[in-house]
Amino acid sequence: MTPDPTGPASVPAPSRRRPLLIAAGLLSVVVLVLGGRAVLIAGTESTDDAQVEADVVAVAPRIPGQVLRVLVRDDQPVKKGDLLFELDPADLAARVQQAAAELEMAAAQVSVVEASARGGLSSARAGLSASSASVAGAGAQVEAARATLVHAEADAARAEADWKRFQALHAADAISQESFDAAGAHHAAAVAALASARAQLAAAEEARRAAEGRAQEAAGRLETSTPIEAQMAVARARVRGAQAALDLARNQLSYARVLAPVDGTVTRLVAREGALLAAGQVVGQLVPNQAYVVANFKETQLQGMRPGQDVEIEIDAYPGRRLRGKVESLSGGTGSRFALLPPDNASGNFVKVVERVPVRIALADPPADVALRAGLSATVTVKVR
Repeated sequence: MTPDPTGPASVPAPSRRRPLLIAAGLLSVVVLVLGGRAVLIAGTESTDDAQVEADVVAVAPRIPGQVLRVLVRDDQPVKKGDLLFELDPADLAARVQQAAAELEMAAAQVSVVEASARGGLSSARAGLSASSASVAGAGAQVEAARATLVHAEADAARAEADWKRFQALHAADAISQESFDAAGAHHAAAVAALASARAQLAAAEEARRAAEGRAQEAAGRLETSTPIEAQMAVARARVRGAQAALDLARNQLSYARVLAPVDGTVTRLVAREGALLAAGQVVGQLVPNQAYVVANFKETQLQGMRPGQDVEIEIDAYPGRRLRGKVESLSGGTGSRFALLPPDNASGNFVKVVERVPVRIALADPPADVALRAGLSATVTVKVR
């Protein structure tokens, strides 16, 4: 019996192997995809414990005062230097005027002190010169009185000798009474002249001592008046102090205008016109436009993580949008270590947990249509290889 050429026995062998080849090819593709995915996953570290952050600045006045006006509303974008609100500057302006008046007074006193000091110095020098001349004159008078005394002592000694001789001659009736009386008168005059010379010398010496005392006083006045520069330095120091007080008053006046420190958005603003604020009282928050991401990775994920590695970021508020970034820094400690109440593993029962370390990630050219508000949740993937 001749076989039917159209029956099963006539099907070529390659036709039966084709499904097997297709299945093997599909299996190879799946293996390659899964292997590539495994390789990619093995070179990354991911976490969904991440959020957008910004260096939020507290809005607070530096001085106490009453709010005069508020120029922004809550959740309003502002630029650096924009006026947020203003305190009543009346008292501060008055202090500026007072400090300016005190500065003018101190500056005027510099001229007065200089003129007085220089006048006192000139007067003291003149007084010392006059006193020195007086001392010299008194010394000359003392020398003249001494010379007069010497002459008077000689005359008195000679008159004493003559008087004694005339007394002997008178007793012997060798001279007339007239000669005897004349000798007595001469002796008395010589004694009186000696006493006068002694008195004049004493007076001259007393005058010299008085002149020397006045000279010492003049020298003291001159010594006191000489340090003009020291007196001027004190006066100039008062001027600098008054200038510093004026600068401080002006600074206080400028603090009445509370300005935006950076570009950002004002939020939670509670300042109201008429409200009394204390220095440092927080009345709002300023969220800067410059945002970044903080991802809390497990400690077991940090082995290959380094600053500068590429990062892929997905913001929960924008599903399907992928942002790029780079690892900027790794925290010096775990999150629990900087908590308000850090755990103390040496007390009580110990339960080991996997700690997390904050990693700061800088965003690279975020899209303009993506508003990165502080606190938004994110998923972060770091390419560690």
